[in-house]
Amino acid sequence: MRYYKIFAIFPIIVLIFSKFAISGDFVKLTENDKVTLPEDMYFKDNFSSQWWYFTGHLKSDSGESFGYELTFFVINVSKKRYKSKFGLNRIYISHFAITDIDGKKYYFEDDTSRGAYGEAFASDKMLNVKVFDDELSGDLNKIYLKANAKNFKIDFVLKPDKKPLLNGKDGYSNKIFGCPECASLYFSITRLDTKGTILIDDKKYSVTGKSWFDREINSDYETTKLKGWDWFSIMLDDKREILIYRIRNKNEAIDKSSYVAIVEKNGEKRELNFDDIKLTPLKYYVSKKTKSKYPIKWEMVIENKKLIVETLVKDQEFLAQNSTFNHYYEGDCKVYGDMSGLAYMELTGY
Repeated sequence: MRYYKIFAIFPIIVLIFSKFAISGDFVKLTENDKVTLPEDMYFKDNFSSQWWYFTGHLKSDSGESFGYELTFFVINVSKKRYKSKFGLNRIYISHFAITDIDGKKYYFEDDTSRGAYGEAFASDKMLNVKVFDDELSGDLNKIYLKANAKNFKIDFVLKPDKKPLLNGKDGYSNKIFGCPECASLYFSITRLDTKGTILIDDKKYSVTGKSWFDREINSDYETTKLKGWDWFSIMLDDKREILIYRIRNKNEAIDKSSYVAIVEKNGEKRELNFDDIKLTPLKYYVSKKTKSKYPIKWEMVIENKKLIVETLVKDQEFLAQNSTFNHYYEGDCKVYGDMSGLAYMELTGY
């Protein structure tokens, strides 16, 4: 990880906030578009933005518990061919966090690069993404993750337990009801065997556990109608998974594009009508850093089964001060009630 001086990141700040980061020359999806694998694992230069997103639950050989997040973003800015390597075609971003569950500590760091000197890149021929010391490589059968922050790092190998889950219709995932182009190509691998090492403050842990992988490729569309979303990746002890995202509009109404799917033990997807589930916040955490009020404990009723999803550490707020300049909650959670397991929740727009 690297820390930038203000003159280095100023052009990126200007581009993002002036909305020049998306030029309007990129793909607008239709309902006929679908995910194609393995090609959609790789970088796509004709879409406005995209990310590779990993979260997981790990235990050390000596019994300590950890959660982690590692996300790689690429924001395409322009298709112009520049003679200079300083011409800005895209911005590379990484978000990296570890939750020390037993120590009740949350570590996070973010990075940004234009990739002018090869310190950041993304390949359109294979799974290979890099932002400084954060790296993603491999294929659909085996994925390698490395990340190195100021006082914490990871080095993991991930092997899928299940086939990719194509969210929505064949991977076409609508995000604003009634707007076909307001969508992404979206697939997940909901359970991956994970093995490797975590280093925190010079103490090294050998760890094993399970990870969740989301890959999303965004259409070129305006998002001013949205306020935020509540996203849950639930890994049940019975070897099933539940994906939920609840999209909130500006007036706090729940958008009809909100989504829920159950992944059965054999990897088959079963979508539910979002109106048939119930999500109720039970407890909140108010951030001392941003004053945001996050719902960190939820009651969920799914197919007449009641479960509680509750954060394992209260403060798991990510402040993206070196990259996207926003804040969000990325929390490792426990699941109990009629069903048990582990989960991650992502809360934005609070």
